Amino acid sequence: MAFWSYRQRGLAGDSTRHGQAEKRASVDATWRAFALIAGAGVAIHGAFAASGTRSAVVDDWLYCGLFLLAAASCALRARRGDARRAWAVAAAGVLVWGMAEIVFRLLEPNPRAWYPKTSQVLLFIAFSLAYATLALLARERVRHFDPVLALDGVLAGLAAAAVAAVLLFPVLGAERAAVPSAPPEVFLLTALVGLAFVVTVVGMTGWRPGPAWALIATAIAINVCGDAVLVHLTNAGRYHRGSPADTLFVGSALLLGLAAFHPSRHAIVTFDAARRLPVPLISAAAALSVLIAAVAGGAGGLAAGLAAAALAVTIARMSVALELLERSRRQALADDLTGLGNRRLLVHDLKRRLGPAAASRPFMLALFDLDGFKRYNDTFGHPSGDALLARLAGRLADAVAPGSAYRMGGDEFCAIVDGAGNGAARTLARAQEALSEQGDAFSITSSSGTVTCPGEATSVSAALGIADGRMYVAKSRRTIVQAQTRDAVLKMLHERDPALHEHLRAVARMAAQVARRLGLDGESSEQVARAAELHDVGKIAVPDAILHKAGKLDPEEWRFMRQHPIIGERILRTAPSLAPIAPLVRSAHERWDGSGYPDGLRHAEPPIGARIIAVCDAYDAMRAPKPYRDGFSHERAIAELRRGAGKKFDPDVVEALCAVLGEEAMVT
Repeated sequence: MAFWSYRQRGLAGDSTRHGQAEKRASVDATWRAFALIAGAGVAIHGAFAASGTRSAVVDDWLYCGLFLLAAASCALRARRGDARRAWAVAAAGVLVWGMAEIVFRLLEPNPRAWYPKTSQVLLFIAFSLAYATLALLARERVRHFDPVLALDGVLAGLAAAAVAAVLLFPVLGAERAAVPSAPPEVFLLTALVGLAFVVTVVGMTGWRPGPAWALIATAIAINVCGDAVLVHLTNAGRYHRGSPADTLFVGSALLLGLAAFHPSRHAIVTFDAARRLPVPLISAAAALSVLIAAVAGGAGGLAAGLAAAALAVTIARMSVALELLERSRRQALADDLTGLGNRRLLVHDLKRRLGPAAASRPFMLALFDLDGFKRYNDTFGHPSGDALLARLAGRLADAVAPGSAYRMGGDEFCAIVDGAGNGAARTLARAQEALSEQGDAFSITSSSGTVTCPGEATSVSAALGIADGRMYVAKSRRTIVQAQTRDAVLKMLHERDPALHEHLRAVARMAAQVARRLGLDGESSEQVARAAELHDVGKIAVPDAILHKAGKLDPEEWRFMRQHPIIGERILRTAPSLAPIAPLVRSAHERWDGSGYPDGLRHAEPPIGARIIAVCDAYDAMRAPKPYRDGFSHERAIAELRRGAGKKFDPDVVEALCAVLGEEAMVT
């Protein structure tokens, strides 16, 4: 049945892929047919326009038919693809454009007549729909707004429009043979607006337009050329239907129809500075050249205005770039997680403070290293660890204010406090207290090292070296204190019950080896070993009559015995140096199936260290003789562990212990 369901899903997947392939093949075939018909139509129209041959079939029927073909392509895309609203508006715009041309031919039989008012109204509606289409498509293409890229796009768009105005608008001063009701320059002006908009959008994509927008940009550029030709022919009195301007217009519409066959994917913007820089430089240079030409009398007011706007955008772009540069500089000197200064800023500040005027401004430098943070991270996870670092960093900054606090990286912090007397020492003591936090299952403290500058150090390396050395001396002393506390507790256990003490030492030795075999690092393995040595410390509170009873314990005695992990946890929490291992001691008697005590945890809910201790403790307990039974042989104890794997014990830990014991047997 399972095979049949997989087979059905496989067939369904094959069917889906086959359907998608057929759909792509159909679209490709339609695209090729459209491109072939459009190319042939434009070629025929262009040939007639270039030769000056008049043909009603070409000038009227073919011309209007090609507009309807472009509208049909956009409408087809609106039905089948993404960005449907944009392409529906595009289809309406091209259709209205075509209707304007049809009305023109119906109302004005004279091929040299200018567009009637009805056609002009339709053309302006078509232009409005075209701008709406560009806006909707731009929203699909540009999802990520970057202020610098946006300004680059606006700058390039204005510069391109200014250059186009210089090249295409000199005819404005020419004498017209006839002045139509709507001057042809109006159409050229709207085309320039579209050109500026398209260049702006392409700029916002990081100059990665994609095939659809590349075709749209080409269509707008061709439309601008068509309007320029239209202006020139009209002012020269040589305008007629079927001119090269019409060829450019219908070619522009067909390129928009061709763009409809390409998907509208949003741009993947890159932030490569080398890729960004040339465009604003070239655009600013072009705008400046247009202004110079305007001053020299070689450019009109429109071109000069566009160029001035481009230079204004250049100034805005420079301002934004400088602000972003300053923000990046500040971020480069700050720690991302805590917001404190980082090591780079610390070195910078130390160089400044240890300069020629250092003797008159003494200060104290302190380095701090958190104790217990790695165990906290391992127990509660990295997100909780990051939150703890952020909290401690805020407390440190408050404690040393108006001094400076820094995060060196990891769990190391630093502080600089003005002065070198008792006041500075008290501030640093508050700083060390700020870098501590206690909880039910953790204890975070810090070790520190301080140096007085410039009295003890006159260079950055010397100051950091002295403080670092003193910090690790303090850390070593803390380790010695921890060992002394542990030894005192173990001595107490030995005096109470020598056999229990030997059992704990054996469990600790095996637990350390198993922890290393499971991939725990040196510090974590040492922590597991310390917890194993003390995992039965709570039995100090258990009466000898229960602890050494020859027979089985009754329910009340078992209830009392099951409290010893909780008692052990409480004992260890009274000693700050032993508090981090208290959670392992509490959970050392939990079982994989939830039948353990005191909390009934199951599977991976107890810490890995506690699960290691549980397996090692069970093995050594089986091997040791009891008043009511003999000790198990190694083989029988291993068999019992394997039988309990996945039930009482973590199966991975069982296999690791068996491997460790097997290697020991081979060595001996």
